[in-house]
Formats: sequence, structure tokens, C-alpha cells
Amino acid sequence: MRFLLSIHDVWPGNFRLAAGYLAHLRSLGARRIGLLVVPAFHGNADMNQSGEFLAWLRQESASGTELFLHGYHHLMGERVEGSGYRGRRSAFGRWVNRKLVSQEAEFCGLPRAESDRLLDLGLQSWLRTGLPLTGFVAPTWHGSPHPETLRARGVEFRETRFRVQRIADGVSRMALPLAWDLSQGTRGPVLFGGRVWLRSAMRLPILKVAIHPGDLEGRETLATLESVFRSGANIGYRELFDPGRPDANPSQP
Repeated sequence: MRFLLSIHDVWPGNFRLAAGYLAHLRSLGARRIGLLVVPAFHGNADMNQSGEFLAWLRQESASGTELFLHGYHHLMGERVEGSGYRGRRSAFGRWVNRKLVSQEAEFCGLPRAESDRLLDLGLQSWLRTGLPLTGFVAPTWHGSPHPETLRARGVEFRETRFRVQRIADGVSRMALPLAWDLSQGTRGPVLFGGRVWLRSAMRLPILKVAIHPGDLEGRETLATLESVFRSGANIGYRELFDPGRPDANPSQP
């Protein structure tokens, strides 16, 4: 079994926490980790205003960490003051945001024009950083810009809840997610699907481990990670499609 590994919801306000998570994952044996970066998290200042954050991302990128654009606000545009939100979100998109993900499925149910506009805002912010971009992951995995739009913008990969797709030719690989629920109060992070889901996912050739802020504060999460590292091999997103690429075999974690 091979597994992808990523840290979600990274922005200037929490990058020291993310750096600590990176160090812990590397102590377990991680060799390739993705960082999912939000340019203007919940309407906060654009990431380009934090030189310290960008310097850290450059350092991580130089060491082989793969960087992804993870939406623009990671919050419904309707809830972000001054976002310039346009159009009307579908009933399904409103339901998902209201019932499932605390209004964080930014792209879910958007008209295509508004989805493209949000993607372009994120890409414009990213281009100003000068950082390489591995791909795009929609917040909460709900909704995504159309593949044709991503292809036209030169985005290499996109990740959905159950798959990773190479945009240029449409080839995709199934990768079931391991993710944790932080809404259980004093119980701490709880694995979605529990042990049954974990056993099923680990029987497959590929799975992905999605770490969010707060996940590594629970003993259950740490025990699950140790089990995954014992049973499988950590790979990168490019390596998933082309194991022979030079950048699929980093000289350091």
C-alpha cells in the first residue's frame, strides 16, 4: 500500500503549527508531504503580505514539499465581507455548507463563472509568490472548478474526495481519504468511518492521509498514523502517476 500525505488549511496565521506537524510527520518517516495553502483564509490578509510565511513555503518547496492551492478564502464567499461574491449557489451547495462543513465548502454549488473567478483570484495571488504549484484541491473536497478551466490555467493536478486527477490527459487514480472529525467535543479528533473505514482503505493500493489543524492533538490520530507508516510507503503526487520522474525521489524529506 502507498499513501499520499498532506496538511490542509495552511495560511500565515497557522504556519508555525503546520511546521510542527511537518516535523512530527517526518519523525514518523514521511518523505513527501503536500501543503494545501489558502491565500486569504476566511477573508484575512493575502498571504503575500507575510514575508515570513512565504520564506517558509520557499524553504519547504526547495526541500521537496509539494504545494497546492486550496481555494481562496476556504469559506463561502457570501460570508466574507468585501469578497465580491456573484451569482446564486445551488440548493445542494447551500445544504452542504449549512449541514456538513460549517460553511467552508467555498466552491460547492457555484455557477461556473463564479467558480472560475474565485480560482483566478487564488491563482493571481499564487503567481505573486513566485512559488511552484503542484495542483488544486477544493476546500472540504466539495466542488471544484471544471477540469477544462484548470487545464487552461496550467494546473497540473486536482484532488477530489476519492480521486487524484492529472489534468493534462484526465488520467485519475482512486485514493480513499483518511480524515478526522474535530466536532466531537472532549473526545478529540475522531477518524471518519472509524476502524472499519481504516481497514478497508488500507487494503487498497493507494490511500491519502489528510491532516487538518488540530488533528495531531489526539492520541487516536497518532496511533492511526503510526499504523499507516508501518504498513505502507509514503509517496508524492507526481510519483503517483510517474514513479520515474527525478523529482519523485527527493534526496531529503
